[in-house]
Amino acid sequence: MKIAIVSDAIYPFTLGGSEVRNHEIAKRLVKKGHEVYIYGGKFWKGKSNLKIDGINILGVYNYPNLYSAEGKRKIIDALGLSIKLFFVLLNKDYDLIDIASFGYLNCFSAKILSLIKNKPLIFTWHQYFSSYLIGYFGLLKGNTARMLERFSVGLSENNIAVSEHVKSELVMRGVKKENIEVIYNGVDVKLAERVKKQNKRYDLIYVGRLNYQKNLSLLVESINIIKDNLPCIKVCIIGGGAEKKRLLALIKKYGLEKNFDFLGEIRDRKKIFSLMKSSKVFVLPSLLEGFPLTIVEANACGLPVITTKTKWNNTSEYISDGKNGIFAHPDKNDFSGKIVYLMKNEKIREKMAKIGKKRAENFDWDKIAEKAEEYYFKIVKKSKSVL
Repeated sequence: MKIAIVSDAIYPFTLGGSEVRNHEIAKRLVKKGHEVYIYGGKFWKGKSNLKIDGINILGVYNYPNLYSAEGKRKIIDALGLSIKLFFVLLNKDYDLIDIASFGYLNCFSAKILSLIKNKPLIFTWHQYFSSYLIGYFGLLKGNTARMLERFSVGLSENNIAVSEHVKSELVMRGVKKENIEVIYNGVDVKLAERVKKQNKRYDLIYVGRLNYQKNLSLLVESINIIKDNLPCIKVCIIGGGAEKKRLLALIKKYGLEKNFDFLGEIRDRKKIFSLMKSSKVFVLPSLLEGFPLTIVEANACGLPVITTKTKWNNTSEYISDGKNGIFAHPDKNDFSGKIVYLMKNEKIREKMAKIGKKRAENFDWDKIAEKAEEYYFKIVKKSKSVL
């Protein structure tokens, strides 16, 4: 098959979970003999066409930055990408197109393309945002984004959801269950097994973007509460984003500079896994998640997970409370209490680590890629039978 995957951001130039997923699945499909192209924003200097791990990478729109100074996605860039994408793909040949990250506007241009070229269109849903968009963008922009999201639900009969939770959100909006395939995010289990710990050790580790959605101020507030109880607690933060300045200011306000290490963006998964293995607990205080691959990676590296359970963040599909992780309310008192509980109970951490490692084995990227390949074949076959 010749597969076109569309994403506003592309790994390894941006390091979000959806970008990692696209890359991990694509490189395995290439090894199986498929021709895979990833189209998206160009965040690098030099030529627009690259080849990485056998994947054809094409930057079709020059992004100055993925986020605005306030840490939000920009409508002008979503519009620019959707227009450029239309004309680039109009002159390309492919068996199917998978919209693998949502700027919403690119969903509509892809729909027109699929009708013109008579090729199947797939949407991969990482989240259904709904009312969260108002808190993210504000009332006017948020409601506009909600409207675009709502309309995009009906653009294709072929949908991939990264979790059953996301699937249920789509079903609530009128998508038929039989038109949604659940294909989870994953982890490179073999890589996690062979990576060694590093010399410097941490108590807590977070990996991800430093943006509004990830709610890292909750982590800082929690450390401030427990600093008298655990004065030497050390937190490793991996990732970049617009929230960094605000987080550093908050850390300085509470005098927590010695408790936090900000290591920036790290592209090498080996190094990330090494840092995870050198830590005790993975923390994810997010407001919203579909199915974060970092919690699977953390389990594969032997870490229990502390995460929040909110209206928009339901990780209970993977995390079993008290088994491979624990849930906290999104407030500093409960979150800090859960941190203290795990930090002071090594045997419980070890028990959770064993359960987590076993669970992560079911989410190996090799298995995930096989499911994606099967679904792609199914959709292409269905499309040809209609013709």
